[in-house]
Amino acid sequence: MNPHLTVPAAPVCAFFNFIFQQLDWRWLKGTLRNIAVAACLVLPLAMTLQADEPRPNWLPEAIELPADNDVLMDRSIGSSLRMFSFSTEHNTKTLLEDWEEALRLAGYSINQTKGDVLETAIEFSGQGINNAKIVVAPASADGRSTIEIDATLQ
Repeated sequence: MNPHLTVPAAPVCAFFNFIFQQLDWRWLKGTLRNIAVAACLVLPLAMTLQADEPRPNWLPEAIELPADNDVLMDRSIGSSLRMFSFSTEHNTKTLLEDWEEALRLAGYSINQTKGDVLETAIEFSGQGINNAKIVVAPASADGRSTIEIDATLQ
């Protein structure tokens, strides 16, 4: 062992001894308590935000969101306007067909106009919803499609 590379133990021990004597343990105890309280308050909030975002309560139960949905927007404007959008890798044509059938079976009225492209949009109303529209945007380069749901509640 090279004696020039070793640190003399006595000065290091004296330094740490001095530091420990200077510490105010009450201050350290109070600081640790504050850190623990802050962690107890912040961690549950962070876990809630990290968890899957819940579906909007105004969205009909007949619309089953795909498991890989990534919520992009969930907004309320006033007391009756709602906007919700998410992205998914699911086959959007299949999703729209399933949702249209499920909405029909749940008692919603499907309103398709001649100008609508049937594969990319569904208009419906009923059960607390004056009118709503589900629109699928073209898939992006990463293969995910954006689905937007706008509704006017009664």
